[in-house]
Amino acid sequence: MTYFAWIVLAFLALGQTSADVASKTGPRGQVLGVHVGPPPDLHGTRYVAIGDSISAGKYAVSADRTFPARVAQQVGASLVLIAHSGARAAWALPYLAQAQAAHPALVTIELGTNDVGFRTPIDQFAQQYESIVSAVSQPGTRVLCIGSWLPGPPIDAVIKSTCAAHGGTFVSLDGFYAVNAFHAGDGHPTYLGPSDWFHPGDEGHAAIAAAVLAALS
Repeated sequence: MTYFAWIVLAFLALGQTSADVASKTGPRGQVLGVHVGPPPDLHGTRYVAIGDSISAGKYAVSADRTFPARVAQQVGASLVLIAHSGARAAWALPYLAQAQAAHPALVTIELGTNDVGFRTPIDQFAQQYESIVSAVSQPGTRVLCIGSWLPGPPIDAVIKSTCAAHGGTFVSLDGFYAVNAFHAGDGHPTYLGPSDWFHPGDEGHAAIAAAVLAALS
């Protein structure tokens, strides 16, 4: 069984909720049944999460249930969030110095969804994404490049190849968008206001966090 199939089984066949997921995250790091023991080189370090509205928290119920918060809690790192709703890859370029100044041990780049949705030319996206990955790929920094939430194989191909060229790790979200349980639903109350169906809800954020943590393992 693939990792994604296991994650779907955990939510749909077992009926797991985000509260259930939280209850199964112990000191040794069990997330959705995946052992992800916190890497010792990340404890007490900084984690920079660069991204769009998903990294910013839409639409987890509370700030501590977003995928960057879950990852930070699990590995024991302090979170530096550089995210903006609607961000395409170009949005991150002026913030790269801020990311570098944090001297992070871990960086996640969660960009590409809006480039898929707004049809950024692939060559333009590739150039922008290269600038982002090369800027944060410093000695002692683990870089994880998260694929698009909205299905977009050409964008994902750029993300994967660019990340690999700089020694980073690609984290695929392929198939996640098709799982209704991973979406927030329309009009549910959250700390960022009423949710919409497009964005991940608590279950979606938990699934993204589990994929990131599994990649770290």
